[in-house]
Amino acid sequence: MIHAYNEQFLDIIQRKVSAMFELAVLEEHIEIDAFARKFLSSPVCRALETADPVYALGKSANELLALILDKEPLNIETSSYASPEYWVGWVLAYAQWYFNKPYAAIIAAMPCSTILGHYFPYHEMDIMHSMDLITKYLKPTCPLKAIRQKRKLSQTQLANLSNVPLRSIKAYEQGTVDIAKAQAETLYSLAQTLHCTIEELIR
Repeated sequence: MIHAYNEQFLDIIQRKVSAMFELAVLEEHIEIDAFARKFLSSPVCRALETADPVYALGKSANELLALILDKEPLNIETSSYASPEYWVGWVLAYAQWYFNKPYAAIIAAMPCSTILGHYFPYHEMDIMHSMDLITKYLKPTCPLKAIRQKRKLSQTQLANLSNVPLRSIKAYEQGTVDIAKAQAETLYSLAQTLHCTIEELIR
């Protein structure tokens, strides 16, 4: 897997993102998802995604937070809470580096408040358990499942109407079998039953 930047910057950026989230929530009293939105719309976010040394090395977490909030820095470098909010920043920064995806994509799939909700028991586990959890959120919904649900059909009903085996439908929706590799007759039958195009099923 190709990561977002050289691993030598990872620990530094994790500490700064973690401290920013902790200070924003516990010192500035900003709700965590509200701060995430401010972070995402700031140049700080884009700079940290690429480990820009001006931001990653040249500025403290407090200074970065001040840039995001467009205000004077706090009189403290970081708080000493070792808080769940700090852990959210730690996981978020690691995920951005690990998956090589923009912070916006990760937060869109799994909002910071959702990450925070998994503090217990994940903060006691190896961070790769958190990456496994985020992977589940990042995994896009199968088009077949989305279209089936929009048509208000159960998997069993779709199987009966399309004459496609239920086990095949389950496998396509779970991603264990690639629907794009299904036989043409199967795709045609599913598309006809769901009143959609084959392209919509395999996009």
